[in-house]
Amino acid sequence: MTMDAFVELFDCRSPDAARLGGKGASLCRLVEFGYRVPPGFILTVDAFEHTCDALGLSASLARVEASLSSADGPSSAGDEILAGLESGRIPSVISDAVRRALDELRLWQDNPAGLIVRSSATVEDSASHSFAGIFESIPITAPEELDSAICHVWASVFSPRALAYFREVGLTSPPTMAVVVQRFVAAERSGVMFTSFRGRTLIEHVEGDCEKLVKGEVTPEQLWLAGPNREPASEGSLAAPHVRELARLSRTLEADFGGPQDVEWVLYDERIHVVQSRPITVPFQDGAAPAVELADVDGATPILRGTGASGGWGIGAVHLAFNIDDAMAVVSGQVLVTPMTNPDMVVAMRRAVAIVTDVGGMICHAAIVSRELGLPCVVGTATATTTLRNGDVVTVGGANGVVYRGALNLAARAPRGRPAEWSDIWAGWTAASGTRTDLVPLVSTIEALEAIPPDIAMVVLVPDMDVRAGPAGLWVDVERLPGPASDHLFESYLNRLDAVASRKRIGRVYVLPRDGGLFERVSTLLLSRPDGALRMHRPDFPPGLVAVPLAALGSSGSAPNTGPLAGMDEAKAAALDTIKFFGHAPASHESEMPRPEWRNGWWALLPEYERYHLEHATASAHGTFTWLEIRPELVISPMLKSLVQPGFEMVPRVMGFWHLAPMHIKWRRCRYHFRSDTFALVWRAIVTATWSDAYMSDLMRRVRASYTHLSDLGVLFPRNDAERAALSPLQIETLITTWWPRWTEFFALCWFIQAQGDDVLYPFIEETVKDNLRRAHALAPDVEWPVAQDLVAPLSPVLSGAYMSDVTALRDALLAADLRTVPAALEALARGDHPDLARLLDEHLAKWHWMRDRDLVFEPWDTPTRVIETALRTDAHSTAPYAENRRRHMIALAVHYDLAHASGRAEGLHHAVRFLHDLNVERENHHVLWLKFSYPVRALILEVQRRLLPKGGLREGDIFFLEAPELIAATRALPDALSPDLVELARERRKAYVHEARLGGADPSEPRREDDYY
Repeated sequence: MTMDAFVELFDCRSPDAARLGGKGASLCRLVEFGYRVPPGFILTVDAFEHTCDALGLSASLARVEASLSSADGPSSAGDEILAGLESGRIPSVISDAVRRALDELRLWQDNPAGLIVRSSATVEDSASHSFAGIFESIPITAPEELDSAICHVWASVFSPRALAYFREVGLTSPPTMAVVVQRFVAAERSGVMFTSFRGRTLIEHVEGDCEKLVKGEVTPEQLWLAGPNREPASEGSLAAPHVRELARLSRTLEADFGGPQDVEWVLYDERIHVVQSRPITVPFQDGAAPAVELADVDGATPILRGTGASGGWGIGAVHLAFNIDDAMAVVSGQVLVTPMTNPDMVVAMRRAVAIVTDVGGMICHAAIVSRELGLPCVVGTATATTTLRNGDVVTVGGANGVVYRGALNLAARAPRGRPAEWSDIWAGWTAASGTRTDLVPLVSTIEALEAIPPDIAMVVLVPDMDVRAGPAGLWVDVERLPGPASDHLFESYLNRLDAVASRKRIGRVYVLPRDGGLFERVSTLLLSRPDGALRMHRPDFPPGLVAVPLAALGSSGSAPNTGPLAGMDEAKAAALDTIKFFGHAPASHESEMPRPEWRNGWWALLPEYERYHLEHATASAHGTFTWLEIRPELVISPMLKSLVQPGFEMVPRVMGFWHLAPMHIKWRRCRYHFRSDTFALVWRAIVTATWSDAYMSDLMRRVRASYTHLSDLGVLFPRNDAERAALSPLQIETLITTWWPRWTEFFALCWFIQAQGDDVLYPFIEETVKDNLRRAHALAPDVEWPVAQDLVAPLSPVLSGAYMSDVTALRDALLAADLRTVPAALEALARGDHPDLARLLDEHLAKWHWMRDRDLVFEPWDTPTRVIETALRTDAHSTAPYAENRRRHMIALAVHYDLAHASGRAEGLHHAVRFLHDLNVERENHHVLWLKFSYPVRALILEVQRRLLPKGGLREGDIFFLEAPELIAATRALPDALSPDLVELARERRKAYVHEARLGGADPSEPRREDDYY
């Protein structure tokens, strides 16, 4: 039945994803096939577009679309649309249609559980999983909440996070959004079912609704069904009839939807209801690679070795930085040496000629930003800040990860040849194959065919690499694509392949997907195509011919004087060594658990985490244990320490390791320490999970969803000092405790992705590539094979890059106006001399006001003075060449994929490289979003301080040396002053912090030693 242009009921006969969105179309198909689905209807994309027109948002929509295609970056039009949707009214023609649908379906009658309003965007689960998590479901319990929930779902298309990712993946217009409105059923049990998972059906289920499973509040029961009839070994909490019904559903859903399904279901009124079914998931620089070992330069020996995170050479005087003030004092041409960089330091990094750090790996902040800026960078030296002194002249070799004392004569180093192109690799094939007629080149990307010699009439193509490489270099989660999107992806790819084969006059292209699911999909499509050059590799590959990887022909079976490289099983086992996480033997100490009353103060405010500890009987754990120092640099202040420590302890639960107990953390001398026994168990689980396509795809979705969860909470917080001053103590407390659980989820998910990249994937990539290069045949004398660093060049923008770009724009505007000092700029702006510059400054403050120093030196960035000073002190840098990096990256990946077949690591290398880039992007975004998402709470903390200062005892900044439970208790007690004991404790903690951070004016007396703090 069609209500009108704006509303469709689930029993529509022609579900069109372009009109109903992917989720809406899937629900309609479920109803069409006869499945039991909670009743509901869909607001079509026409309703969305009509509302935008009625609210006068058409011009803003056009500006958003233009900004997605522009190199100038996002416009403010997205904020205009958000504001318009939040403050406007849904047109009556749509409200009337919604009301008729509600009445027709009697959705509010006898329904105390209410409704659920679900997104159904036309891009959800589409060609890149970076869209996942942007949109969410909103439960409502009263009719008056419906319009607001619909507008909220529509508005999510224009959130800053969504728009940033649309740009990254190449969308030139914002997606349109349909909205599902559905009866919410009070589930007796609920869960998810993977109809075919490693040859069996996997069911995970919990008591009640599925939200507890998603949030990690409870451990789900698992049930495996095997055999033709998918019989379970045991039922557990699910009754046998319900298990049989799920087994039947797994078979029929696969048959009806044409493949394995990821099914969400609920048990209500003793019947299984299906609520969703979808397919299952599973700068390239000169000097980036050395031609010789660099220790031979001028006969010098490096004084420091670490990880070469960004290639090139840098020579300059050392500038040591232990805090943000030190970093901002760096002068152009100096080498910035620091324990570890933070997002606040990016402007200072631009002035440096090279970066050297004590700690970090290939996807730490220093490494990512250095590659973005094209700066030589060496991370993980362990002792740079203690070995080097201010003013020492050093030479930094970013390719090999070495630092030399003095200014070396770089002209003495062997010049690097130019990077290999496909024409060079084909020339190597021609030379190696000679007169043999039985060899057929096997290539791993269409790009290789563009340079194929004219005398080669037959090739074998492995499409996996191309199909899974999104436009921004991110992994494409093919299995989760909706049917139409999947069809379009594969058809477009085969059409392109057909066109290349025709243009290059290749007689036959045999397609050989390595992935079983891709093999079946491509095989089906090829059989339906008209006769042409394309064939499946089997069964009609001509007998007597041998397909040999293009880059591997002529390579030796093993490296000279070395045994064969260990295969995948051995490589995975090697990563279990926890020393890899630390990069060196970590400092350790023996001490007791933190005092139980401290930890209980947190759990009283975070009850879901208290339940986690109670579940494993660890809430009152005591005794003496070995504690490992996570990183030697100063981490954070006591206030934020207490806001993130639960996130560390919750890592096992939030990352989905349901069987593991909390990972205990201790705070000592302003640094984090892991309890060694619990860390070892979590590390083993992380290493194992990192090699799972399905787990990593899901992890990336959850990481991105955690951004949205925190971003959405931002609307609850006051926007200015006046609104904060109007809050009651109870409102302040409520805001902090509402924000805290989402923050710990964000922190737990994001923190360990750096470990996955630095300590699991990149070491595997580097080891594999080095082995490949030892065995590879020689190219022309002036040509170099790609090296490991070519696989981590920036392929897509990160948020720190956007910030740097905006600072540069402000700098250029100031210099164009001949305003070269802060006083001159402030005076000119006060006179109104430069309205365009004033507008640019206002836009910068609105966009980046939250960029505070996370080490809490207590000077905000959100003042005109600080922003102008920052802009004038930065140096210009060109944008990273993302498109060229992606082209070079594909050559490097295809070449080393070919070569790695000899060691059995080809598929592992593909997995590692693709997910390393995803981790790289999300780790850097986390660095910056850390500042954004904690800003509203820090502003509230300053409001509490403002109210306490007149009471006496407390000084500016002391408030950040309370822990969260202490702060909340003080907030509840307002307007009472802090107790003298608590004021003294905060001052002692501040003394310790200043001492450890090496800030100016440190009290020379020994700081008080406090359990779990100093």
